Amino acid sequence: MRLNEAVTLANDKLVLRPYRRWHVPRYHEWMEDDEVREQTASERLTLDEEFDMQKSWRLDADKLTFIVHLRSDSAPPPSSDPAAFLAAHNDTSRMIGDVNLFLHDASPPSSPSPLSPSPSSSPSADPALSTTPRRAELEIMLPPSSSSLYRPRSGLALLTLQLFLSYASRALDLAPSSFFARIGFDNAPSLGLFAKLGFVEGKRVDVFREVEMRWGAGDGDAEGRRWPWERDEAWRYDEVEDPRDEERD
Repeated sequence: MRLNEAVTLANDKLVLRPYRRWHVPRYHEWMEDDEVREQTASERLTLDEEFDMQKSWRLDADKLTFIVHLRSDSAPPPSSDPAAFLAAHNDTSRMIGDVNLFLHDASPPSSPSPLSPSPSSSPSADPALSTTPRRAELEIMLPPSSSSLYRPRSGLALLTLQLFLSYASRALDLAPSSFFARIGFDNAPSLGLFAKLGFVEGKRVDVFREVEMRWGAGDGDAEGRRWPWERDEAWRYDEVEDPRDEERD
């Protein structure tokens, strides 16, 4: 998405960078795993097709994607030296997953929500400027092959989603109630992850064996624009200007 093509997010454990060309070979390796493709409902692509897909995602007005990196202990604070901070996370050695969302027009209250229309069929207008009510479908992937880089049960998936949701809800001007995820009946880890965030089970679609997890803990503050973790005084993250290198990115 154009919105985040020059924005990196960071907290004390993670760095979320825009999906760029130099990420593609490692991402392609992940997607060679049958289990990963099944969990993400993805088709197997060639490396060239993956490069084409990355370019499409960067330009797509309805898809917001970040690649998740572990934060380097040797990196300076982004506020003091943003260029050096980005340089410390400028390869795939600490790349552990991705997180993204698809924007959908919200269904009228009297109509059932549609089953995941294809992002490529959505209008290409800038979603940040849209006045149409929207819903945001969330996806996160931390593939097993990257798990050697961090401790099991380290809470990184939860932290990734908290960071991503704080940014996305503000940047896209969406209330927490606009966010949802579609998860397979048998995907207990993902169901548990979204439950920890405060999402609850909504409609079930037996034919696809999916359940819709929607925000169910209220809308946060009175205006419905804050997430519960944002009330914690210790919660913070940095937005780092991250211009795209035309030759590399």
